[in-house]
Amino acid sequence: MTLNLLTRSTLAITGAVFSLGVIAINPAHAARITYDFSVPTYGPDGYSSFTGRLSYDEATNNGWVYEYEGEDFPQWGVWRYESQQYQVDFIEFSFLDRVYTKADALSSIFLRIDYANRGEIGKTLYWETEDFSFVGWSYRMEEMGTGFQGKKTNLYDDWNVNFSRVQEEPTPVPEPSILGALSVVGLAGLLRKKRVKAME
Repeated sequence: MTLNLLTRSTLAITGAVFSLGVIAINPAHAARITYDFSVPTYGPDGYSSFTGRLSYDEATNNGWVYEYEGEDFPQWGVWRYESQQYQVDFIEFSFLDRVYTKADALSSIFLRIDYANRGEIGKTLYWETEDFSFVGWSYRMEEMGTGFQGKKTNLYDDWNVNFSRVQEEPTPVPEPSILGALSVVGLAGLLRKKRVKAME
């Protein structure tokens, strides 16, 4: 009697969990974006390039859109302007025989991507440490970018930090309801084995 009751309860719970699983049809994905970046500079030894990598979660996007409304032609010919800003949670940068990370930042690190008339006009990295800083620059509403400043060196600034997107597959995250259903199915199988053993 007890086994029959447990079996019926298990099947009922399984049905309820699978019903919840049907509601959330689309699986969740961890949308992480990664960029490699390089800083071409000129110092005492001539031209050199410092390299780094950063990544962020797309869910941290804090942006805004401005669309020009009026009869006259807007300044610089930009009708629609969009800015997307993401909080960087991982960053590494090789500079003067040392690798700098998020732990060296004096404040939060952000990557900003700007668009005009639906076309990208540049990326701006905001990151400051005791030894250097990445800052933004812009030319009217036509072009934006990132500049690098070495605080304790005689390196010349180069206002064209380069970014290259790293193609990575999103990491699938199973729905909680599906995990629950699998757990219940496992429990049902265990109860069935116990029932068969008791009947022997």
